[in-house]
Amino acid sequence: MIEIIFYFLITVIFVSSVALFFTKKVIYNAAYLLFSLLSVAGLFVITASDFLAITQVMIYIGGVLVLLLFGIMYTKNKNEEGVVSGSKRMLLGIVLGIAIFSILTMGILEEKVITITDVPDQSIVSVLGDQFMTNHIFSFELTAVLLLVVLIGAVFITTKAEKTIDHK
Repeated sequence: MIEIIFYFLITVIFVSSVALFFTKKVIYNAAYLLFSLLSVAGLFVITASDFLAITQVMIYIGGVLVLLLFGIMYTKNKNEEGVVSGSKRMLLGIVLGIAIFSILTMGILEEKVITITDVPDQSIVSVLGDQFMTNHIFSFELTAVLLLVVLIGAVFITTKAEKTIDHK
């Protein structure tokens, strides 16, 4: 059953990636990227890497993809077709894609396949949570303060830019 799910997720990733490459509407690209990222998270789940799956969903889907969708929604180009991406450098993209694919394929083929037989019973998320709240509480709190400062700075810069626009 796991193998069927694995091949299904790989197929979704492949089809979404190919569709992402050939679709010109940016909103469809975002949807294909969503399918691909969710499938990668599914691969993490079936390999018992639940922390990576949660991180994949929170950062890439919750952060990057939502930011991409906000960018699409706030774009000034509001014609009937929506935002359309161009393909001015398609030849360069194909050459770079083939080069990166070749490098990754050579790297994968040179590595030994390791089969993991013992999957730990305890979730890594609970272990990480215990470590954050006990041994690394200072760095956890420091990161929270840093993110708060960045958020306040972003709000300050945004409101200052809006005031500048109002004076013109």
